[in-house]
Amino acid sequence: MKHSSVSVLMVLFGATALLSNSSAATAQQQEARESARAAAIAASKAYGSQERVVIAEPARSFIDWGAIIQPNGEVLSVRANSIAATMGVMVGDRLTHINNTGINPQELAATLAAFERLEHNEAFSITVMREGSSTKLSGIAKATVIPGWRLEVDNRLSETTVPNSTATTHTNCGRISVFFTPPETRDFYPAFINTINGDNVRTSNPNFKLPSGQHQVGVHELISDPLLRRGPGIDQEKFLNLTVEPNTTYYIAAHFIREKRFSRRDGGYWEPVVWKVAEQSCELD
Repeated sequence: MKHSSVSVLMVLFGATALLSNSSAATAQQQEARESARAAAIAASKAYGSQERVVIAEPARSFIDWGAIIQPNGEVLSVRANSIAATMGVMVGDRLTHINNTGINPQELAATLAAFERLEHNEAFSITVMREGSSTKLSGIAKATVIPGWRLEVDNRLSETTVPNSTATTHTNCGRISVFFTPPETRDFYPAFINTINGDNVRTSNPNFKLPSGQHQVGVHELISDPLLRRGPGIDQEKFLNLTVEPNTTYYIAAHFIREKRFSRRDGGYWEPVVWKVAEQSCELD
């Protein structure tokens, strides 16, 4: 096997979110991975001439009081579970003071800036007019933190070129890939490529360049659906016979067949599929 230069993307984050093992957390992780992958692709295209691209944002925090007010201080809405709601602010209240300092009804930005200057866990008070009476309310400022992040795109990694022992004169080529995560909404799940034309090609590379023509691809599934329960030792390779056209990339996935989820001994619960086909120029080395 030979290797050639290609844009392969690697994403590293400077912050880690603490998530539960619930399905909602899994969906959130999946969405984050796809967003990161999309950002990496966009960065690679924008800075394709550079061997390495680094984009980063520092952590930021801000105080979100949780109420919408008019310039004259009248409260139009209060978000549930916000700082304002915890303090007892009500729609119709008219804000007159923040920490005993009167607000200017003509300068809404200055009023909002007073909230933004509060520190995390700082005690503060506001005064509101409610039904003709002045009421003082107390609260604790809580900062909303946006974690810092770092995106690295490495354009120097390589893809694997697989020779065709039966057609060595071919100059046209295409690719097979498991780089992109397939859409689970269609019961497509990640997979890895184990063999091509009987040769073991299991490496860390997700992309393979092949001469155009017929190829047999050995695939293993990476299905994460909670409905699937596998027994020990079940790791069956399945084969996908694929006609590779020139300048075409075939994205491979494992199709989970839900109605056959109990057919685990013969691997009847899944099959390898091409879930996406894209045009991409390809030249053999």
